[in-house]
Amino acid sequence: MKKKEDKQRRVEDKTGSILSIIAPSTNFKGTLSGSDSLLIAGHFKGDIKCEGLVRVDREGRIQGTISSPYVIVEGEINGDILSAEHVELRAGARVVGNINTIKIVMAEGCVVQGEVQTPREGDKPFVFVEKRKSGNQQDNQDKSPSSKEMNNSEANSHISSEKKPS
Repeated sequence: MKKKEDKQRRVEDKTGSILSIIAPSTNFKGTLSGSDSLLIAGHFKGDIKCEGLVRVDREGRIQGTISSPYVIVEGEINGDILSAEHVELRAGARVVGNINTIKIVMAEGCVVQGEVQTPREGDKPFVFVEKRKSGNQQDNQDKSPSSKEMNNSEANSHISSEKKPS
C-alpha cells in the first residue's frame, strides 16, 4: 500500500530542487546542457538539453528547442519542446512551437500555437462530452444513444465538409 508521501503528483516533487538559474535581468545566448534542474527567469536564446526539470518562470522567455523529461511553462517559449514525459502549461504560458510529450497539463489561460503530440502507439484520444442540466424537457428527453450518434455524425460530417483554403 502506498503512503501519501509516495505520491508525486506535481512535477516539482518528481525532480527535486532547482540548482541552476538564469535570473530575470539576464540575457543568455548559446547552448545549455546538464543533468540538474533549471529555472529560466530571464531571456534565453538557444537550445536546452536537460536531464532534469526545465522551468520557464513568468518573466522567462526562451527562443529555441527544449529537450527535457519535465517542463513547466509560465512564461514564453518560441520553439519546440521535445522528448518530454510531462509538460505543464500554467495560466500565463505561451508556446509558439510543437510539443512532443507523454503527459500534458494545460491551465485555463495558456496559449499554444503549434501541434501537440502524445506519441504512444495504441493510444486513442479521449472524447469528453459535457453533460449539462437544462430546464428544457426536449433536451432531457433527447438523451438516447441514437440521438447522440446522430449528433456525432452530424458534427463529423460538418467538420469533414469544411475545406482549408489553398
